[in-house]
Amino acid sequence: MPARAEEPSPVGRLAVSVLYPKADTEVEMGRSVKFIARVADARGNWVSDAQVTIMVRDPGGKIMGAIPTIPGKEGVYRSDALALPHRMREGTLRVAIEAKTGDAQGNGSGSFRLKNSTSEILLGKYGFWLDAPSLRDIMPQLTAEKGDARNGLIRWGGFIPAGHVLPANWVEVHWREGDYRLENPEAVRRFMLEELGDLGFTPVRNIGPFRPIQFKQWGGWWVGARGQFSYDNMEWVLFYAPEVNKTYAIATTVVLPPAGVDPHAMLRDRFAVFPDVQATGVAPVPLPRLLPGPELVSPPLAARFQGVDQPIVLQWKPVKELASDEYYEVRVDYNYRENNPSVKFSTRQTEITLPETLYRTPNCHVFNWQVTLKRQTGVGDSGQPKGEPVSYSSLYWYVWWSYPPGEKAPFIVSCPNAQF
Repeated sequence: MPARAEEPSPVGRLAVSVLYPKADTEVEMGRSVKFIARVADARGNWVSDAQVTIMVRDPGGKIMGAIPTIPGKEGVYRSDALALPHRMREGTLRVAIEAKTGDAQGNGSGSFRLKNSTSEILLGKYGFWLDAPSLRDIMPQLTAEKGDARNGLIRWGGFIPAGHVLPANWVEVHWREGDYRLENPEAVRRFMLEELGDLGFTPVRNIGPFRPIQFKQWGGWWVGARGQFSYDNMEWVLFYAPEVNKTYAIATTVVLPPAGVDPHAMLRDRFAVFPDVQATGVAPVPLPRLLPGPELVSPPLAARFQGVDQPIVLQWKPVKELASDEYYEVRVDYNYRENNPSVKFSTRQTEITLPETLYRTPNCHVFNWQVTLKRQTGVGDSGQPKGEPVSYSSLYWYVWWSYPPGEKAPFIVSCPNAQF
């Protein structure tokens, strides 16, 4: 009979424990994880001269990697990062740890949970892939999710808390079932304003120019856009994907992006559709189907006025013949110090005149305005109607209304923030 291997003496046994990750730890696909273990001898003394190797198996039992460690104080060993690939199977990852010294050895084990990332969730629900928008190590959040696998939108991104200008990156995807025949700039513009309507995380002042491009395997359009502030760097890419019979619009917005790269390309270039994924997802919020927003007419975007001799009349084109309970709501907002007050006006006409009281109110000379067609559902505390939207909101224009030379404003001008 073969000789039996001798069991290690108690002195030759090492006690190995996993400090991190624990069984209740959850790690998303696409991220990485570092392991921490502790080694002690049979008497409970810390061991800092062991060779410690960590092996990880995926939910199917396949070895993902053997990772060496570096010893530290009090018998603690730390590993390099193990990358957890995307599109794995959710489940439990098993961890096996082997520790050896010249005269002792020991083993330990543990586990942790691998869960789908937002990218996997979006793929399963809506049939497209999008990498997390994480320029400058921003930790993105999904801030809007509407519709279903046939027609919908998502808005995903975040910012880094800083001064008055926050580094940020946002990506949003709109999709509509069918081919919308985006054959020329006017068709693209109408699709954006009339079909999509909800155009961005930041208010959009204008869209254009329009340029035909090739985006991956699809012919499409690149569209410039102007956000609320000059530092809101926004682009759109629109195209029809016949393999899934959907028209897509991808918007990217960056503020203070990393230097030396094309941030818009980094945010959108991993986009892909998967015809083999039978996506039937439904978002937490339905996609509103509204009329196109009012088309603003006058004054033109960024028009400048001085004093009160010339009335400032805001004008727009009618959306439709109004029903008896419908009205236009005009929202005017302005900045002062660290505040951004707003006032709302209601009318059944297609114009209003800015009241002189706004001119006299402490402000920074810039008055933003936006118009929405609404259906009245009640009356607010101020006596103004309140209601629900019938149309999308218009683009977000502004006028500059300042005091003429030689006339002093009746307030201290305090404007630390960007205005446009």
